[in-house]
Amino acid sequence: MGFVFPNKWATVGYRVTRIMPANPSPYIISPYASRPSTPWKLELRASFAGKRIKRYFATKTEAEAAAAILVSQVQMHGSQSLLEQKPAGISLSAVLATYRQHKVSSMTGGHLETATYIYRLLEAKFGTMAMDSITPLELERWIHSRGSSPTTGACYYRYCRMFWRWAYKKQLVEQNTIERVDSPITISRPNILSPAQMRALLALDCPRWLNVAFLLCGFMGLRTEELFRMDWSAVLHDEQSIHVKRGVQKNAGGWAERYVDFTDPILRRTEKLGGSKSIIPVSLFTFRRERTAAAKTVGLQSWPANCLRHSFASYHLALHGDAGKTGHQMGHTSSAMVYRTYAQAVRKSEATAWWAL
Repeated sequence: MGFVFPNKWATVGYRVTRIMPANPSPYIISPYASRPSTPWKLELRASFAGKRIKRYFATKTEAEAAAAILVSQVQMHGSQSLLEQKPAGISLSAVLATYRQHKVSSMTGGHLETATYIYRLLEAKFGTMAMDSITPLELERWIHSRGSSPTTGACYYRYCRMFWRWAYKKQLVEQNTIERVDSPITISRPNILSPAQMRALLALDCPRWLNVAFLLCGFMGLRTEELFRMDWSAVLHDEQSIHVKRGVQKNAGGWAERYVDFTDPILRRTEKLGGSKSIIPVSLFTFRRERTAAAKTVGLQSWPANCLRHSFASYHLALHGDAGKTGHQMGHTSSAMVYRTYAQAVRKSEATAWWAL
């Protein structure tokens, strides 16, 4: 009995020919040990791109992300755009599409809303351009023209920086253009509440969950978005702390999870901390509506952005004089972050009044 070839092989004369699938993938991703720093090879097939085009990456995930972009680039502009311009030929729209899939999709709350809005405007301005063809001066002019204040421009800068750094890290661009762009200079002070304003908020006849949010954000430094991801099982009465688990904490380069100690105002109100479901059992829209109404009741025109977390940082730092301890409670690994972003200088007497509430 003669040799029987497997189904995926066929004989042509004396040659053995492999039969390719009807719709083979336009690329191959495989290990490449010869390059220790970039051991994953992405190869666009010659049958798809006209000739084999290779790129090398540090991880398989990076190679897969780049594959989707390069395939899209070839389909839109032909393989010559890659051969002539290499990564510079990849349009901002193509890279942004993958960034939205890999990063923006995991954002939540106001972070997601801001990112969606800014990236839509960024794409409208530069979408058809190759990312590496956008000059620092062009990008800087656009960022500085956003809004009527440096604070708004600085927000645009931060989100553009996140995007460009990601693209550069994944080897989708050759230049990290944003590092040559100057951020708008802001001199704004963090929004904080006075002890009297906090006392008025706590005295309001408002929904229980809103009162709890005032307590946990103002006296424990929790973020609003963290409260929305937590249920009452995170409150550890026996440990006198709250467990901010992985996936709850904001992905901002600090602690992946943390335990936040009860402070004196919380210890005086432990009976308010308890339940069987979510800590904040309403939608973000309802939460913001009720919070704004509460602000107006106590004489504020609107709800100052991040005012409770900033208040916690300012009064905690004034009481303890230890930025490391304050940062640890807030989930940061850098003391400089506390001084630079959160804390405002307050009198020791004001701090004493805050923690006596």
